[in-house]
This record gives sequence, C-alpha cells and structure tokens, in this order.
Amino acid sequence: MSTEGNSQPPAPSGSATPREAYQRVKRTPELPAPKAVQMRMTPIAAGGTLLWTIALILTQVFRDDLADSGRGWWGACALTGVIIGLIGTAMMVVADRRHFGGSAREQDEA
Repeated sequence: MSTEGNSQPPAPSGSATPREAYQRVKRTPELPAPKAVQMRMTPIAAGGTLLWTIALILTQVFRDDLADSGRGWWGACALTGVIIGLIGTAMMVVADRRHFGGSAREQDEA
C-alpha cells in the first residue's frame, strides 16, 4: 500500500517495460523451483485395488443383510472398483517401467 492510501504502485517516470516495472516492485528474490517428486505409482494403485477386493469380500459375506436394507448394489460397486483397479494397476506398471527405465530386477542386474 502506498503512502497515498491506494494499493497501486506509484506510476513510473518515463516509459518502462512491464518486466522493468515488475523488477522495481518485486519484494522477494526468486527461489529455484523444487524438484519434482519421483515415486512409483504401482504400489498405490495395487493398494487401492486391494481395498476394493476386501470390500467385495465383505459385501459377499453380508450379502443378505445388504439386500434386506436396500444396499444390494454395493457388491456391484465393489466389483467395478476391483476391475477398474486391475486395469489401473496394469497401466501404472507400464508407466513406472517407462518412467523409471525398467523393473527393479533389471536395475539390480545392471
């Protein structure tokens, strides 16, 4: 905020490029961009698929109780989660191999 009470920076004297104006009003130095996090996604996808599998088993154990309460569709939802999870896990295996350059076994042999 300027001393005149408005939030605009003072008008530059003469003609200045937007970059020069920015450098004049910039208060903090530029920090280097952080490094990107590199992690394998296969365990995350496999973990989610495992949770859907557990949910599918539980819906089959309590199938009658769920059907009586109008929640018989939960089994179909869990089955869909397992199928999509298997597809996603397969895709993450391919993406991890592409990104990290092969499997861990191949890297240990090299």
